[in-house]
Amino acid sequence: MFDWITALFTSIPWLVVVGFLIYFAKNPEKVEKWASILARTFSFVSLRIEKSGLAKDIQSDINSFVKSYDLGKDKRVLPYRVKIDWISKTSREAFIRDGKVVIKMQRHENQARNFLYAVLDWVDVGLIPESRHLLDKRVLTAIDLSFVNKVLTEKKRHDSKQLFIDEIYESKAKKGSMIERYTAAFSRLDKRGLFVGVVLPEYSILGKNLGNEIPSSNLKLETIGFAEMLEKLSRKPHGEDVSPKYDGENIKCAIVLIARSETYDMRGLSPYLGFINKCCEGGTRSIYVCGIGDRNISIARKTRDAYEGSKKIHFVSDTIHPIDNNKAIVIRFEAHSLS
Repeated sequence: MFDWITALFTSIPWLVVVGFLIYFAKNPEKVEKWASILARTFSFVSLRIEKSGLAKDIQSDINSFVKSYDLGKDKRVLPYRVKIDWISKTSREAFIRDGKVVIKMQRHENQARNFLYAVLDWVDVGLIPESRHLLDKRVLTAIDLSFVNKVLTEKKRHDSKQLFIDEIYESKAKKGSMIERYTAAFSRLDKRGLFVGVVLPEYSILGKNLGNEIPSSNLKLETIGFAEMLEKLSRKPHGEDVSPKYDGENIKCAIVLIARSETYDMRGLSPYLGFINKCCEGGTRSIYVCGIGDRNISIARKTRDAYEGSKKIHFVSDTIHPIDNNKAIVIRFEAHSLS
């Protein structure tokens, strides 16, 4: 009568093992984190074990960051995990192999420096990789600096961040330079979820459309023009109108900011739908609907639902971005071609 109970209990260890195997298969960065802890615990045994632990410590933090910023179907922003190979030479190199950014670098006694150099090299190869050659170098540098700072901050690598500011940022982002202005703008936009949710995806689309081309001077100027629009938007004072739209030859983007729920209470969705419809008619390709906090997120999702089955526009992605003690949503649409 109780044979099934006996069978269940005898199978539990195997169920647990299978469960762990499935979990770790889906979360390889967790395996790296535990492996790094074990390796550091037994680092006294050999230098090889110590170096393995240091490499896995770096890999687990970077690869968990990649996973946390999965932008749905868009894999062009951050497509590669990372692998660290220690070498004796002082020069560093990074390249793509087997779907990973392989970083060959010398091991430093200071793990903060190891982590910083790994992030710098990973970003230099793996962030919006199809678009990097198309962007103006000052825009690209600002994007890279902003993203490196974001990784170091979110991973609480405070010692690495101090090295980054002292040795990298201050030398590249000279006071009053375009790089400093854009980096500051991207930092402000990141507090609304717009850096990862809008800036990076929109620049990455250039690689999708033009990745095989040698960039023209006009295209590089266009990437600057979009950055200028974003910089103005990032400094927008309350109550002042700043166009959240950029209409270039290759970048045709609009941002719908749902900032005040009172607007919805008084007028419903009509202000947002009216702006989106106007953008579609004017040839805008990418439209991002953004809101911070539960109420504005709800309004953003109602805006998304209003276009279900629309012939003007189609839904691409819906991503939540943690910001400080709150969260932001970025909903991306693509307008259908009118031609």
